[in-house]
Amino acid sequence: MAATAAPATVRDAGQARTILATVLGGALEWYDLLLYGLFSVTFSRLFFSSGAGGARPLLLSLGSFGVAFVVRPLGAAWLGSWTDRHGRRSGLILSSALMTIGTGAVALIPDSRSIGPAAGLLLVVSRLLQGFAAGGEFGSASAMLAERDPARRGFYASLQWSASGFSVTLAAFLAWCVHHFFSDRQIDAGAWRLPFLFGLVMGPFATWLRLRSAESAVFSRRENHTPLREIMRGDKRRMILAIGTVGLGATGSALNVYMPTYARTVLHLSETGSLFGTVVSGILSIVLPPVFAGLGDRTARRGLMITAATIGGLAAWPLFAWLAAAPSATRLMLVQSVFIVCIYGGYYASVPALMADLFPARNRASAIALSYAASQLLFGGFTPLLLSLLTRRSGNLPAPGLYLLAMSVLSISCLCLAGPSIRDGAARRST
Repeated sequence: MAATAAPATVRDAGQARTILATVLGGALEWYDLLLYGLFSVTFSRLFFSSGAGGARPLLLSLGSFGVAFVVRPLGAAWLGSWTDRHGRRSGLILSSALMTIGTGAVALIPDSRSIGPAAGLLLVVSRLLQGFAAGGEFGSASAMLAERDPARRGFYASLQWSASGFSVTLAAFLAWCVHHFFSDRQIDAGAWRLPFLFGLVMGPFATWLRLRSAESAVFSRRENHTPLREIMRGDKRRMILAIGTVGLGATGSALNVYMPTYARTVLHLSETGSLFGTVVSGILSIVLPPVFAGLGDRTARRGLMITAATIGGLAAWPLFAWLAAAPSATRLMLVQSVFIVCIYGGYYASVPALMADLFPARNRASAIALSYAASQLLFGGFTPLLLSLLTRRSGNLPAPGLYLLAMSVLSISCLCLAGPSIRDGAARRST
């Protein structure tokens, strides 16, 4: 008895270490992503002002947030192909190392008071490196987690969203601490760097864990093939449908990043009040994804996603109108919480498993990475900038609600069209 228990314990420990290593890299990505959004107003002053007034510095800051998404498809193509040819573990190690370098650069770049316009340029370069690394991260992580246990594909794949939720909570809490305990002058003098320096510490730890993790059982050897060419030949329709399916989740995530800026610059809430909703939504993002995705494993995954997207889309405009009518930290928290339950939990949590069902294991990491990166570019990265312009120029404060409604229609349509592809391909797809 004792002789057989030890190997099982070792396997369980190895499984836990592999899962932790996989989700921690994604957590680092979302930690830095949200931090950048939370400090976008600060960055507009320190890196993009150059004496300019009005909304231009903030728009430049939000634009530099989105520029990282431009190179995500390149990172997805290169890192995703590497992962399908050399292994899930190898791709995750590489993306984690690149993300660490990019995050460290953001934390250490001098501002424009020291080096002038070069500060903004260096910040954009660091964001490009982060975007390249993040482009391959999601596909590699989704493949690794979804392949742990096909019967619980949704649950395992959703753990990266829970890790992201932890990152959201941590980033929002640290940003709140910075604004609570430091004056604006102290923040501009360098206190803003503290949360980014903490993220710099997380990177090497995630890379070290990935070096000690186990390879996916589905990937048993190096594949001598060209994943991108095969995808373009046989899976173009599935790629388009996957891009549209991710769209609502990408928009919802970017909207959550933008909400503190929206609360401060449009609704004129306090700095700490504008962060309250993000802290609460981050906590919900930790708990809800495995619950909803696990439910999707036991029921009709697509039906659950369609229901959640419909409720979230239809509620978007009324909720934003209610918030704009009497802005408060409490109303902001309630609005963000509804979107987290419907969009992030009910809908987005099951997206990685659905995409794993949609694509064959042979090219899974590449196909997931490319479709996810393309959707983030189209519907995620520039959403804060687009919503800021839309709200300012139209004078319509609930305008983000209409945008979210339109995205829910698009994603539900793609999700419905993707159904036959999943059913027809199920028999020929390996786990």
